[in-house]
Amino acid sequence: MAGAVHLWNGWGVQILVLVSFMLQVFLLMFATMRRRNISTVARTLLWLAYLLADYIAVFILGHMSFYGKSHGHQQLLAFWAPFLLVHLGGQDNITAYSIEDSQLWPRHLLSFGAQTMGVAYVLYKYVAGSWTLLVAAVLIFVSGVLKYGERVWALKSSSLDNMSKFVDSRKSEAKRELHAQWGQGQKLDHEEVLQGAHYLLPICMAQLVDYKFWPSTFQSKAIELFDNKSQMFDLVEMQLSLMHDFLYTKASVVFTWYGCFIRAISSVATITAFFLFQSSIGKNDFNRVDAIVTYMLIAGAVLLEMTAALKAMGSTWTCALLHARRWHRLHNIVVSVRRCVKAAERNRRWSGSIGQPELLNSSHGSGDCVSAQGLAMGCKDLWKKLRHSLPVISDDTKKSVLEEVCRMVGAWNADSVSLCTRASLS
Repeated sequence: MAGAVHLWNGWGVQILVLVSFMLQVFLLMFATMRRRNISTVARTLLWLAYLLADYIAVFILGHMSFYGKSHGHQQLLAFWAPFLLVHLGGQDNITAYSIEDSQLWPRHLLSFGAQTMGVAYVLYKYVAGSWTLLVAAVLIFVSGVLKYGERVWALKSSSLDNMSKFVDSRKSEAKRELHAQWGQGQKLDHEEVLQGAHYLLPICMAQLVDYKFWPSTFQSKAIELFDNKSQMFDLVEMQLSLMHDFLYTKASVVFTWYGCFIRAISSVATITAFFLFQSSIGKNDFNRVDAIVTYMLIAGAVLLEMTAALKAMGSTWTCALLHARRWHRLHNIVVSVRRCVKAAERNRRWSGSIGQPELLNSSHGSGDCVSAQGLAMGCKDLWKKLRHSLPVISDDTKKSVLEEVCRMVGAWNADSVSLCTRASLS
């Protein structure tokens, strides 16, 4: 026990800083799985990583404000502080774990202000002597402020209250006749279906928030096209995936001109800081372990930035943006690369399974044996939840559901026409 306490007192900050970085790597790699039905274990791990990423970063920043060791250690400790601000900015593929997180964006805004002032205080208190390290720390600080502010902005923009504003912004695009070449007669591939899902997304989003959005002539024809090709269910799967991106990721902010500007500034600042730190190694007497931790942090930050930039450039949202701006040559290049790696098929398709409530317990015991059998049944129910066996929805079920929806829509249209006819006659 004494050894563990001694280890924590000597290397606690280093351990937590690396844990904070590893949580960001974990979220970048696995947060996208939430688009599909995943097991309870996977959801729990993502939930813990999402919460711990914030808690650990805030704890370390508070600890740094009252931390004191050798002069060299203090300089590197101050250099670590802006990286925690970058970590608080989170990854592009997860900003909110639930809808309520977006509604609490003012709380994140307050935390953004408090943590930014905390990092600025640590830099003011400890960084001195080496101008190269100071400039590198300021660059990472700027990157952290931009990314954390972007996260708060994304939370505010992706709330249900602001969804109607997003739909309004797409009205001008809805009136354009884009003349997409979706083929004649043959079945569309996944990238073509995804392109249609993007173009028809405002209709889906408007229905979710009960907002009146009338399809353009081109959108109405596109809906008929997908219905005739029997790919309407595929279109809905893609749209639900895009809705997930809007509600739970930075998609509403990243794929804008200001989002691209933030990406460019953050990437340049991080790479420049890496070379500045490398040049300051020979001019300062840093602890070897602290220098290794710093190298891992800054090299990892560069790797995360480059990975996020590549993911953004190859994203379906980028394809939709290029198509809307009529940059068709660049759009075709990105789509061709996505087809080669089967991005739409692997990342955007529904898993085909759905959760269900357990209405009937499979085992029934007498009321007299409460303690032992209750504990056994509780463990059995927990094992079922962790195993998360989901029923698979067949193609016949999908077809039946779609036919019923079409019948309801047709009945509603018939009632609307009848009411309008009676009103005109009266």
